[in-house]
Amino acid sequence: MAMSEGALAQKIKEMILDIRTEIDNPDQSMEQFCEKLAAAIVSEVRKITIVATAPNGPVTVQSVE
Repeated sequence: MAMSEGALAQKIKEMILDIRTEIDNPDQSMEQFCEKLAAAIVSEVRKITIVATAPNGPVTVQSVE
């Protein structure tokens, strides 16, 4: 499966809409945004399939951790 720029952009948009209403604790909002952004990026990166060619033939990486 390929990483989706559109899916990542949608997740970021949803996060921003979710936290921009915060007025009582901006530091908590920043922490929450950073945690959600990191999780969204990791989620999309884990969808990447890497195919490489080695001397003995193609190599497929099954997961990114």
